[in-house]
Amino acid sequence: MIKTIIVDDEKKGAEVLRLMLENHCRNINVVAVEHSAMKAIDAINTHKPDLVFLDIEMPKATGFDVIEATKSHEYKIIFTTAYEQYAIKAVKVNAFDYLLKPIDIEELISAVSKFEIQFNAKPTSQSEDKISQSPLVNNKAKKISIPTQEGLIFVDSSEIIRLEAESNYTQLYLKNKKKITVSKTLKYFEDLLNKNEFCRVHNAHIINLSEIDKYIRGDGGIVVLSDSANIPVSRTYKADLIDKLM
Repeated sequence: MIKTIIVDDEKKGAEVLRLMLENHCRNINVVAVEHSAMKAIDAINTHKPDLVFLDIEMPKATGFDVIEATKSHEYKIIFTTAYEQYAIKAVKVNAFDYLLKPIDIEELISAVSKFEIQFNAKPTSQSEDKISQSPLVNNKAKKISIPTQEGLIFVDSSEIIRLEAESNYTQLYLKNKKKITVSKTLKYFEDLLNKNEFCRVHNAHIINLSEIDKYIRGDGGIVVLSDSANIPVSRTYKADLIDKLM
């Protein structure tokens, strides 16, 4: 479980977020909900959380003051704020994500899903670190979480043959011949997937490199995949693809 603290001076907003996490993010364990910067600092020092949902504008002190006072602890931050102007400063303090209020449930699920992937990949001991270097472990399929209206579904990334953009949606084509439609852009998956295993070859296409059967030369070229799909390669992405294939 991911030990989590919510910090928001608006009690109603904090409770709504807690319920959203409880109902849609099963691996989140909210250990404290605080409504001031000072109490947030005490809670972080006491609980040593993995993740903090942190409001920025609070009476007497800001979320950035909380970060400064607890910088000796290792935890990730997802900012929750109604003010877009803090986005650049959030990047500078290495925030994991930034959610604008009122919080959209799909954006929340997406942010937590990305954090879960990073959190689960982190070794918890020296022995686990050694195990993680094993070729058998490194070659093991990694699951990614796909946000849906009902919650999340988990898919082994190795089962994905290709992804295709359709406006603000993405179609995932799987080895079992199933197709999943997700209300996320292709860029979302480009950031999520392992770049050594997947390659963007076109504005509308990402492919699994291990599923390529043939590359046909041309202006950009065409890749033929294991499902017999012919995917165009744009000149913009050709060099990156060739580098990964060589």
